[in-house]
Amino acid sequence: MRILIAEDEKQIANSLKKNFADEGHSAEIAENGKEAIDQISKNSFDVLLLDWRMPELTGLEVCKSLRKAGYNKPIILLTALSDVKNKVEALNYGADDYITKPFSFDEVMARINAVVRRYESVSTFLEFDEFKLDLIAHTLVTPHGKIKLPEKEFELLKYFLENSGVILNKERLCRDVWELPFTPSTNLVEVTIKNLRSKLEELTGKKFIKTIYGEGYLFILD
Repeated sequence: MRILIAEDEKQIANSLKKNFADEGHSAEIAENGKEAIDQISKNSFDVLLLDWRMPELTGLEVCKSLRKAGYNKPIILLTALSDVKNKVEALNYGADDYITKPFSFDEVMARINAVVRRYESVSTFLEFDEFKLDLIAHTLVTPHGKIKLPEKEFELLKYFLENSGVILNKERLCRDVWELPFTPSTNLVEVTIKNLRSKLEELTGKKFIKTIYGEGYLFILD
């Protein structure tokens, strides 16, 4: 797994990162909420660990912002707050779990595994508008039937849905969708996006994929 640790207490953040590495996972550290948002906009993470009271933006504010934008990856809040009303607030704003400090790494790892299992058990489909992306059959399910997308269009749509509300540049798409360590000089990415965008607009009459000139592409969910 790839994990983001957004935590301003360096000792906690570095300890978590080391322990994740020992378990075979990769982790990145953000020291405040704005840095966390920036890293999430540039990279794909399987799980977010957000400290509730970090500077710039709190973990709760980051969580609220991401969920409002349609972000659909697991989010766990880390906090010294132990009141039940705080836990309820976190869950109501889109957190999947809540870990009270001080904690053991074994507890953190167990909570992450539990949250990831829940996501995997319900992630047969990715839904948007009136449509479902079938992750097993690799088809787009519409009110009028199923459409078999070319493999890269399917992978691209899946990636857009998993990162809705995040601006994705060409370099990131090449790395995560095409699994290329470089950005090709051809217009491979642009052509695939154009074809997918045309199909979605023809089906829905809506423009889900927006070009942010000079930055990349943004998938917008209504």
